[in-house]
Amino acid sequence: MNKEFNQQLNKFISFKSISTDKAFLPEIKKTAEWLKETLEAGGFEVDILTGQTCNPVVFASYSKLKGAKTVMVYGHYDVQPASIEDGWDADPFTLTEKNGKLLARGVVDNKGQILIHIHTVLNLIKEGKLKYNVKFLIEGNEETSNNDLPKMLKVNKAKLKCDYILISDGEIPYQPTLEYSLRGGFNSTLTFMTAKNNLHSGIYGGAVPNAAYELSKFLGKLFTVGNKVAVPGFYEGVDPITKAQLKDNRAFVEASRNIAKHTGIQKLLTEKGLDFSTQTGLRPTLQVTGFKSGYIEDGYANIVPAKAGARINFRVVTSQDPEKIFKKFEAFVKKNTPSYVKWELKHSGVHSPVRVDISSEIFEDVRKLLAQAYGSKALTKSVGGAIPVVSDFKEILGVDSLLVSLGNDDCNMHGANENFDVELLDKGLKFSELFFSKI
Repeated sequence: MNKEFNQQLNKFISFKSISTDKAFLPEIKKTAEWLKETLEAGGFEVDILTGQTCNPVVFASYSKLKGAKTVMVYGHYDVQPASIEDGWDADPFTLTEKNGKLLARGVVDNKGQILIHIHTVLNLIKEGKLKYNVKFLIEGNEETSNNDLPKMLKVNKAKLKCDYILISDGEIPYQPTLEYSLRGGFNSTLTFMTAKNNLHSGIYGGAVPNAAYELSKFLGKLFTVGNKVAVPGFYEGVDPITKAQLKDNRAFVEASRNIAKHTGIQKLLTEKGLDFSTQTGLRPTLQVTGFKSGYIEDGYANIVPAKAGARINFRVVTSQDPEKIFKKFEAFVKKNTPSYVKWELKHSGVHSPVRVDISSEIFEDVRKLLAQAYGSKALTKSVGGAIPVVSDFKEILGVDSLLVSLGNDDCNMHGANENFDVELLDKGLKFSELFFSKI
């Protein structure tokens, strides 16, 4: 493994750039400043872009190659929360190696992947071998959704002008992969209220409605027996799945690690006839991500909860409109909530699904470079996750993104012991060098 890269990554990892908790804002600022200093030392002109509520966005530009095309690399420096009490083998903000993998929070998502390109470009500048003019756009709110970013792109449109956009922010099955679609979606909070405050379970229990139970009943109506969402109209606008897509997805699943083994699940709950990749990449879904009601601390509070809340994440596919899906869900809540329950529904973080045209020449060039770096043919993948800025890039800058993920599909992104396989990291560095180098 590259010693210099390892040292840089260790420093980058050490910043606790957790965007979900304002207590870590000093660490966020340190991270942005470190990126600024690192890129300036390599010959980049660097600006720190600011919005109304978002963390600093690092924008760096190297435009010294006359006549060369420009590549903008997008990534994020913010990470999910992590502490050793969550089940980590070691301090999550200290880079450690175990069984051929580097462990740390952000090692894949996204510090390790964006650093691959930073490290490569800086070295190629030193060697005089850089093929493209390069811009980096590295934000600090990808994990929390950045409502300021679309406006920032519009305001800085001239500054951000480029020929290609490269994004490495996902997982691959130990085989090179070119991604062509991302799901869109939004988050929602549903609150049920059955009384003005919690009531004594002995005095009132059995005679008054229980908010926890009422919300549980509602959530139980969200899916059919066949694992389809029961909200009427939820599948409107979903594109038919083609034979070519099924073939690509089967190849991807065959190349992937055993999903049940590395996730610990006992069974896949896909729709009838669909493989894992097709289900997650080409079909919409909703998932209950949190439930809160009553008392769950030490001991017991003998109450009838008056309030219950659920967090629900929605994923939609092309060519669906997330706002229309929200309206359909709102109608479903209204119809399926008892008259004796007051309810409130909010949603945020709306982002559109994305389909990338991978038929152009640059995508074919990337396929060849991936095959050269990894020693195997590049797979084609529809992605279940989302990178909201990809649709903004397309709409505002008019440029499709090259979605080339470099992390291993058993990296445990967002979980304990997030890891980057050293072999894949080295191949990612090789691809980056091939992509940015003069022939």
